[in-house]
Amino acid sequence: MAKLRTLSGFKAQYGDLTLVVVSEFDEWRVIVHAPGVILQGQRQYKELKAKEHAVTMVQNYLTEIKGEVAQALPEPAWTPTENHDWLVWST
Repeated sequence: MAKLRTLSGFKAQYGDLTLVVVSEFDEWRVIVHAPGVILQGQRQYKELKAKEHAVTMVQNYLTEIKGEVAQALPEPAWTPTENHDWLVWST
């Protein structure tokens, strides 16, 4: 059964990719998504590490999958998640 939960964390945009880092108890989940793309990162234990991991995931995706030349990404403009941001958890 799937449960809907509001997210507590931060999101940012890079092109068509949405970066999401959300707090779940004492861990942070990291997700990057776009139409047709869902990347789930490793859980992190600090907010800053979760944000860094999300940026690294985007860099790797752009280099390995899209074939773009590796370059440093600008620091994303992180904003707090809102009431309309949802994630479906499978149980």
